[in-house]
Parts: sequence; C-alpha cells; structure tokens
Amino acid sequence: MSITAIARPEIRALRSYDAETTLDDALRLNANEAPQAPGNGAANGLNRYPAPRPLGLAAKLAALYEVDPENILVTRGSSEGIDLLVRAFCRHGLDDALVTPPVFSLYRIYASVQGAGVVEVPLLDDFELDPDALLAACDERTKLIFLCSPNNPTGSIIPRDEILRIVKSRSGKSVVVVDEAYIEFSDTESLAPQVSQFENLVVLRTLSKALALAGARCGSVIASPAVIALLDAVLAPYAISAPVISSAESALSARQLAAAESQVRQTIAERERLSVELAGCKAVERVWPSQANFLLVRFSDLASVKRHLDAAGIAIRSFEGDQVLQDCARITIASQDDNDRLLRAIRGLTC
Repeated sequence: MSITAIARPEIRALRSYDAETTLDDALRLNANEAPQAPGNGAANGLNRYPAPRPLGLAAKLAALYEVDPENILVTRGSSEGIDLLVRAFCRHGLDDALVTPPVFSLYRIYASVQGAGVVEVPLLDDFELDPDALLAACDERTKLIFLCSPNNPTGSIIPRDEILRIVKSRSGKSVVVVDEAYIEFSDTESLAPQVSQFENLVVLRTLSKALALAGARCGSVIASPAVIALLDAVLAPYAISAPVISSAESALSARQLAAAESQVRQTIAERERLSVELAGCKAVERVWPSQANFLLVRFSDLASVKRHLDAAGIAIRSFEGDQVLQDCARITIASQDDNDRLLRAIRGLTC
C-alpha cells in the first residue's frame, strides 16, 4: 500500500492545475498575459508567466541532492513544503503531527492552522531524541512526524540510524519528514537519497542558508514520486517566479557552488571560534555544541543581555518565557567582523 493512502481523501482526488505549456517562439494567446512589459519588466519578460513547474531548476536540484528529478518538488522555501505536507496528510480534528520540542515553531503553526492535533515528544536534557518515547507516542492519528536535523534552535543532530528506525517502524502509517535546512554546516550525510527506498520518508532542503538565497525563497521537497505527485496537486501553479528560477539556477553553477562551499567552511570556523569566545564571557552560562550556522547560548540574565544588545543595534533570537530554553538565545554566525562586534558588546557585561 502506498503511503499516499493515509493522505486526505479529497487531496488524493485532486489533479494538478492544467497550465498549458507553449513553445518559446509561439504566439502566446493561451495564458491571458500582457503583450508587452512596460517599465522594469521589459528587459526580462516579466509580462509572461514562468513555467508552471520549473523543471530545469528541479533537474539541477536533483543533481545536487543526488536524487532523480521525479523526487523533487520546488517550493517557496522549505517552509512551504511543511505547509503542503500538513494540508495533504492531516484532516481537521482527526489527524496529528508529532514534533520534538524545542524545535522549529512552524511545524506546530502549520498544523494548528490546519486544525490538526500536535503531539509533543520533548528532546532529552542534552537535546537528544528518545526514539522509544517517540514511537510510543504514535498511534493511528499520527500522520506526520517532523524531525529537524540539525535541529533548530539547538544545533544538535539526530543519528541517521535512529531516523531510519523511526521511518521503518512507521512504514505505511506515518510520513517522517526530515528537515535538513542546516545540513551543509554539519558532519552528517543527507538522507535525501534514501527516499527511493522508503516511501514514507520526506526530506526538506533549502537554498536559504548555505547557498545564501534567503531572499529568493527557494526550497525543495524530496520524496517518492507518489508523494511528490500528491503535493504537486496542492501547490499553486506558477509558484516559483521567473527571477527566483533565474537566481537559483545561477547559484547552482559549478562556480557558485564552490564559492558557497568556501563560505560554509568559513562559517563553521567562525562558529567554533565564537563558541569558545562566548564561553569565556562572564554573562554566558553555557554554549551548546552546534552543527548548524548558529549557536544556542544560555545567559545568566537574558533580559539584561537583550536590552544591552538592542541598544548596540544587535538582534539575537531570544527564547524568553520558554521553560526549556529559559535565558537562552540563538545567535546566527555572521562575518568575522560582525562576530567580533557581538563579542565586544557581550564582554562589556558583567551580569
């Protein structure tokens, strides 16, 4: 039985929007477009719709992630992939999504928007996953299991064998979604190639982090062709704009990929330096190891630190009010100069 059998029946009945494609040199009278592009759109043809699905970009992403093109759905950031999965698999009031807090908040938000239940299996004190507790929390309502590795905001990794154990245990029962937004900054391998072996495995990737295209909003859902076809029917036509397609394809050139790899190495080196330097600051109680492009830091008095940094024009992600992450903040790894600016500000605190 295909894993799509657990999807919402009305979604299974959908078919993708029928947007006719037209040869580039044809007289296009089929799409209700403007005949010219006055002003800023004139030079780049923005009066015309982009491809309903950017197949060329999907092929480039498939090569990057070592999967087949039919395993890729290009989305507006990986966050849209989360939304599509919740809408496709969770019925209002009947189905659940399982999350492992502290974790990326959008999993809960999209489930709540859909009216799905949210089951929490908290990470252990050292931010490790308890696979036995997770599997014990699953039942017939559990349609989606979200695993973030490296985890946001802790920077911790879920071991590959633990993820695959969960995938195998929930075969035919749950879709296991592995969010790999930060994997380029880690020492672990992507699970993307495994989607050809496990139909209930879905991997999310993004160009926002390592490839420095956060402003373009371009991500990928990597899954079995059956799951991709299901999500494709939910995704709006022409979802990826022409400038985004162009920017992403340029970023996937051999030259740009090499530059991105170099920048990732610099970020990792700065992450390790900043971790050591922060640990020596009086205002800092703990810095957790990270395999992402950020650090989770506990301060002795987060409120005072945040006021001080705000006054210095430095923004960090505060978790004030969170019981698990009390007095913690997530700090993005920036350039060496900006990291030094942060350190100078924190070293001036004695709290």
